[in-house]
This record gives sequence, structure tokens and C-alpha cells, in this order.
Amino acid sequence: MGNGGVSVAAVTIVVMRWSRTAGLIMMLTAVLGGAAVIIASGQLRAAADERAAATDESLAASTGALRTADDTVAIVASIIEQLAGSLVAVEDAAVDSIATLDDAENGLSKLAEITGEDLPRIVESLQEAMPALIQVADVIDGTLGTLSIVGVPYDPDVPFDESLAGVAESIENLPAQVREQAALIEEVGVGLGRIADQGGDLIIEVGLARQALGDGIQLLDRYRATTATAIADVEAERKSLQAHADTEKTAISWLTASIVLAQLGLIAAGALLVSKKVEMPSGSQT
Repeated sequence: MGNGGVSVAAVTIVVMRWSRTAGLIMMLTAVLGGAAVIIASGQLRAAADERAAATDESLAASTGALRTADDTVAIVASIIEQLAGSLVAVEDAAVDSIATLDDAENGLSKLAEITGEDLPRIVESLQEAMPALIQVADVIDGTLGTLSIVGVPYDPDVPFDESLAGVAESIENLPAQVREQAALIEEVGVGLGRIADQGGDLIIEVGLARQALGDGIQLLDRYRATTATAIADVEAERKSLQAHADTEKTAISWLTASIVLAQLGLIAAGALLVSKKVEMPSGSQT
């Protein structure tokens, strides 16, 4: 064999070895790159799930707080409605007593019983519940203010707790006043004229108190409606966040799949280089 044949064969062998080495490097790089992409994809999907779960947990806690506050407000609203009904009974009894002086003794006895016993007891029950309601109102104000970040409109002229404090102040002296009126009504010996006057004063006081309670009921209804809207908005936001997280994970999956497919192309090219056979020149020595 001549030197030229030996040199060509040597070069051919070197080229073949480097080609196989390059193919192996491409295959290894593609496998490692694909593995890295799959691992990164899993981490990104897990991070998306964690973000969605953390946000959902926070919104769920806000919803729970609103529902609890709404339940408390509903209970207090029921007590106020009962009290308002009792005040109507007092007004009716007073009107009947004043209008029917012939039956003054029986009418005044009924009025004194309601005014001196039932009504003060109901009012005092409400007064005992007012501090807790005012605290709940402060929580509702704080929660609704916080939820403004998710688009819940809330900017009252007077905070809820201050409005309820005004209601509490308006009925603060009512038990003592109605007991005083009941005592006066029982003094039938003073004369029917004086009794009628005192009954008229009672009607005025009870009417003012009933108006204040009516305002309180309307205020509670407005806050319950706002709370219901806030709960609905938060639930909608939770669904939206979950849909966004699902979309994000889908996009990550598609991106991962496209990158893995590209890595498969590199593996195929590397395999082709590894398996490629180089023809030896005629008359050369291997």
C-alpha cells in the first residue's frame, strides 16, 4: 500500500470516530436537556398550584369571615324586628287606652304590663347584644375594605360600627324611660287626664325608638346585601384564579412537549451520526 492510501484511511477512521463521538454528545445533551425541561416543567406547575392554592385559601378565609359575620347580623336583625313588633304593640295599647277612656283601667293595666316588664326586658337583651354586634360591624368594615382589591365597591359615608353605635345610643335610656312611664300609668288615682298625657308621651318616645330601630334594620339589610355581593364576587374571583392556573399549567405542558420533541430530533440526529458507516477508499488499509 502507498502512503497516500494509508493517510486517507487514517483520516477516514478519525472522521468516523469523531462523528460517533459527536453523535453521542448530541444524544447525551438532548437526553439531559429533555430531563431538565421535564423537571423544570414539574416545578413550574407545582409553583402555579401553590400560588393558586395560597390565593384561594386567603379568599376562602375572607368568604368564611363574611359568612360568619352575616349569620351574626341576621340573628341581631331578628332580635331588632321582634323589638320593633313589641313597640308596635305598645303603641297600639297606648292608643287604645287613650281613645277608650271608659275602659281605661283594663287598657292601662295591659299597657303597664307590656311597658314595665316585657318591653324593658327585650330592650335590655338588645343592649347586651349591641357591643358584640358593633365588634362584628368593625370586622365587616375591615373585611369589605380589604376585599376592595378584588373589585368589591365599599365606601360608606358612616362606618357600620359607628351607625350601630348611634342606634345603641338612641335606645340607651329606653328601659328606664318606659319603666318610668309604666309607673306613672299605674298611678290611676292621679286621673285619666294625666294618664292620657303620659300615654301620649309614651307613644312619642316609643315611636321615635321604633323609627330608630327601623333605620337599624334597613342598615343591617344594606350591609347583608353588600356582604352577599362581596361573597359572590370572591367566589367568582376564586373560579377565575383556578381557571388562570389551569391555563398556565396547560401552556407549560405544551411548551415542555415542544421542547422535548425538539430534543428527540437531536437524539435522532445523534443516533444517525453514531450509526453512520464511512466507506473506506479502494485499496486503502484500515
